[in-house]
Amino acid sequence: MSYAIRRATPDDAPLLAEHRARVWREVGDWDADVLAPQIPLWAAWMRTALTDATYVAWIAEDDAREPVGSGAVLVHLAIPRPGLTSDRAGRVQSLYVVPPARRTGVARTLMSEAIAFARATNLVFLALHPSDEARPLYASMGFKDADEMLLRFTE
Repeated sequence: MSYAIRRATPDDAPLLAEHRARVWREVGDWDADVLAPQIPLWAAWMRTALTDATYVAWIAEDDAREPVGSGAVLVHLAIPRPGLTSDRAGRVQSLYVVPPARRTGVARTLMSEAIAFARATNLVFLALHPSDEARPLYASMGFKDADEMLLRFTE
């Protein structure tokens, strides 16, 4: 499979929101009916965040310019760490590849873009919450398990 990666623009927000919903359906086992009203909310949020670069995303397109994958980094404030001057960190969000394009290098290439962005913008770290299926890919790219706990306020 041949594909090209491009930086997402605010006009890509609906596609990115749909890909996020697909991730949640596959990994989170959420019902499509529950996610449907969320998609326009995500798209509106993403349009703003893509504009102000707090959400930086990439889209993989095949030779026909059809999207086959996407991924993003949410850039947020962070307390500078010893030896680092940056006050920004990143979290990989909603890396998604359409099923026919999986295991062709699309996800790895999207992640390489995210990592290059994180290094170029001097982020303190890049975190993610992987699915079990994707964990080997991230480990092969240098990601390590981290000790983190979470308190959810919604179900």
